[in-house]
Amino acid sequence: MIRDVKRTLSMMGVLAFALIAAGPVDAAAQVGAAPAAQAPPPPPSVKVGEPMPDFALSYLEPAPDGGRPQNKTARLSDYAGKQVVVLAFFPAAFSPG
Repeated sequence: MIRDVKRTLSMMGVLAFALIAAGPVDAAAQVGAAPAAQAPPPPPSVKVGEPMPDFALSYLEPAPDGGRPQNKTARLSDYAGKQVVVLAFFPAAFSPG
């Protein structure tokens, strides 16, 4: 079971890097303008079967008294061996349309 979890996490890491490497869509390309000549993005550095590299994400933790939220940082390594981590990316979130 642990092997399946590790395999799933490494596959999700590859998918995450592929989505990040794809980058945002150029707004000019959406309205029919000629796209700018760009080099293709480099391939993901993580290969299938490799563990996900450590990374850190910032988030805001609400204050218990309703005051100002505090900046916090979560690292992937904080959860290693403790619980399963699922990474979900929503490329269209917060975009118009």
